Amino acid sequence: MVDFSNDIIYCNNCKQILTFISESWMNMNELNDKKTTSERIIEAFIELFRDYGYKGATTRAIAERAGVNEVTIFRHFGNKKGIMEAALQSISYSPFLEKIINEEMTWDLEHDLWVIAEGYQTYMEKIKDLILISFREAGMFPELNNTIVIIPKQLKTNLVSYFTEMKRRGKIIDTNIEFQAMNFIWLNFGYFLSKARFGDSLISDSNHDFLKHSVQLFSRGLSL
Repeated sequence: MVDFSNDIIYCNNCKQILTFISESWMNMNELNDKKTTSERIIEAFIELFRDYGYKGATTRAIAERAGVNEVTIFRHFGNKKGIMEAALQSISYSPFLEKIINEEMTWDLEHDLWVIAEGYQTYMEKIKDLILISFREAGMFPELNNTIVIIPKQLKTNLVSYFTEMKRRGKIIDTNIEFQAMNFIWLNFGYFLSKARFGDSLISDSNHDFLKHSVQLFSRGLSL
């Protein structure tokens, strides 16, 4: 008599494996459905651009990574440069910063600078790949640098306005406000760049601890 017990166990295992694969695929599709096609294409482009450079980020590879047909890329963006332009348009800092300035300022220097610094670090982490790409590909894509430099310019404009109002209210010392705005930007950008480039090898403290102590020292230097 032939013993089919092993085959039955094998088939049951197959069913379990197939069920697992099917459920995993459905879960992945549900996650992908939450992002628009354009967002998935831009995200795939940035990942491939980061890992393989502009030439390595072919439209075919982008399509595969995004889970779309190559024709879909051409329909949405025209070509690879069109994806780059869309990626740059998606990183505007202005609305993000304006929300912080308009909704979270209390005119308490240490609190406000903490909120601005924390928001800045969160935002920069979100676009870290594009920032690092901008350094590597500066010669090939000057438009990338031109877009990235808008971020500190927008922050500087808002910080100057904020410090000017704080001075008018008699809450900070008489100082060159533009210089202090740039000092605060350099403090935050330097920390972001160190973390992005070297990880914890230079400073292992958390973002929270760094911002707490740095903002505390900076605000005390400006406060009356």
